[in-house]
Amino acid sequence: MPTESQDQNRGDIHVKVVYGPAVDKFNDPHVKPTETVGNLKARVLDFFKLKEGPRPDGSVATYTLYHGKTPLEDMAQTIGAVAQGEHTLDLKLAEQIVQGDGA
Repeated sequence: MPTESQDQNRGDIHVKVVYGPAVDKFNDPHVKPTETVGNLKARVLDFFKLKEGPRPDGSVATYTLYHGKTPLEDMAQTIGAVAQGEHTLDLKLAEQIVQGDGA
């Protein structure tokens, strides 16, 4: 028989995020379907100790979560909407570096 805490977590989504340069992957089996992509992205960046924005060399770093080949660009979208009824969600984190203008 499931325990009460298992009942509370039944609707949760198991989210795994891989990031190429990292050995470990983000792994959270209890993501609420109502959590937004933006909130998850902030937690993932924190996990990998990454920050978006200007870097010391003048370039700018941005990070995008991908579900398959689809970029998750709507930060207000819920994880439940991305998962589309699935109980596991495998994502990738990609880094984009835009070089400074040198001015």
